[in-house]
Amino acid sequence: MRRSLPVPPIPGRDLPVNGSTAARVEPARAPAGPVRRRLTRVALALAAVLGLVAGWYVGLYFYVDQSIDEVDALVVDGPEVLAPQLQEASRTYLVVGTDLPGRRGLSAVSTLIVHVSGNGEDERAVLVTVPPTALSDTPTCRTAGGSVRGPVTEPFATALVDGGPSCLVRSVQQLTGLRVDHYLSLDVSRLPGLVDVLGGVPVCLPQADAGLGLPAGPHELGAEEVGGYLEAAGAGSDVTGAAAAEREQRVLSSTLRSALDAGTLADPWTLTRFLTRVGDAFTVDAETTLGDVRALGATLGDLDGDAVERTALPVAQVGHVPAGSDQAVVVVDATATRELFDAVIDQGWVPVAAVEEVPAEGDPAAAAETVPEPAVTDPVPEGTTVTVEPAGVTVDVFDASGAGRAAEVADGLAAAGFRVGARGVEPAAVTRTVVRYGPAALEPARTVAAAVPGSVLLETDEVGAAVQLVIGPDYAGLAAVGLGAPVPTTAAPASVSTEAGAASSCS
Repeated sequence: MRRSLPVPPIPGRDLPVNGSTAARVEPARAPAGPVRRRLTRVALALAAVLGLVAGWYVGLYFYVDQSIDEVDALVVDGPEVLAPQLQEASRTYLVVGTDLPGRRGLSAVSTLIVHVSGNGEDERAVLVTVPPTALSDTPTCRTAGGSVRGPVTEPFATALVDGGPSCLVRSVQQLTGLRVDHYLSLDVSRLPGLVDVLGGVPVCLPQADAGLGLPAGPHELGAEEVGGYLEAAGAGSDVTGAAAAEREQRVLSSTLRSALDAGTLADPWTLTRFLTRVGDAFTVDAETTLGDVRALGATLGDLDGDAVERTALPVAQVGHVPAGSDQAVVVVDATATRELFDAVIDQGWVPVAAVEEVPAEGDPAAAAETVPEPAVTDPVPEGTTVTVEPAGVTVDVFDASGAGRAAEVADGLAAAGFRVGARGVEPAAVTRTVVRYGPAALEPARTVAAAVPGSVLLETDEVGAAVQLVIGPDYAGLAAVGLGAPVPTTAAPASVSTEAGAASSCS
């Protein structure tokens, strides 16, 4: 048999290409030095720590997101939503505050509508507060217990108290025509606790706050100061609850902005405590996540004063008592409200007030009509006396003391010769007994103030020509009054000092 010859070597594999037969020897690597080994260990340790921190943040986020109470609230396809095609690029938050300090009943609920439109540099927001006792039409809705609730006209906050979040959402959509995309409820009593974790938040006071002893302008408020700031201010001037809602909104916006600050985000301990308390303080709809809450805070924090406009729901009357009820409510100005939200839906902004026409030169009659009446700075100057007998005064009596004294006081006034109009429960939180009156009813209001020692006069356009007595916790009884009786100078309201530019700096 023929023996096979050996296979010749293959160049490039068995032999070097250059024909050299010498074996190819790889150079030996130098052993790593101590510095290099130390740097490697540090890098691996840092990577492990960063991984643990990132995992902790992600786990914390999902834990808090799952721990926040959720409710079925949204009805985005409700027939009351107007022009839904114009609202595709916008989003509307319904922010509800409950358990407001210093308030009880329906007045302890605040409602804030936040409409954000545009994108990027064109983004802007409109914030509208709604009085808790504003009469509104709530359409058919599903209650928190799952039953169907028929349509009803009721005070605004009743839709939440008696119906639940979904009924309140339907009421908002019926009133505004906006599509509510996110529902967020905050237990306001827990807001100071959130501020305490952050060590204080910056809040700009649009006017001096006598309760805190602070002038108008920016301030750093701690937990205790925030609690005092959220208390009802004034002697009954916040009839609709708009001031209380604005205070809550300012603190909430500042709290969310501070929580998103780089210093807070870089502090795992502070962030963990804050987010844990957030889970106890907030309730959201089933479609809203912690990320949506964060987006709201980021939006309000990024927009400057020119891109945010705050306003209150237009009000036609306060102190109206519907037939068959003893609850004084707020009557909404339907025309102005529709114009407001039509502009928000169409333009994403509050409509500009109409400019008054300037009378032609040489027209003294027209010029005389435009001269404003001098403002009354002091309704009770020294030596003021009663000029209208009690028999010529009709007074509405509302109880804000919580002691159910409306009937007692009304009967006492009637025995003293006054004509008593409406009686009911006052929704405003007051610290003193107040006599509210329209600009044309100062003299009758002075008669009531003289009959109720310790009361304070308060002028407002929202009562028309009526005179209303709001019984506060300081009510001490009635006094006999007649023509020529002195009106106590203590009935003059305390002046409120403001600093120039403070309001604009807080916008």
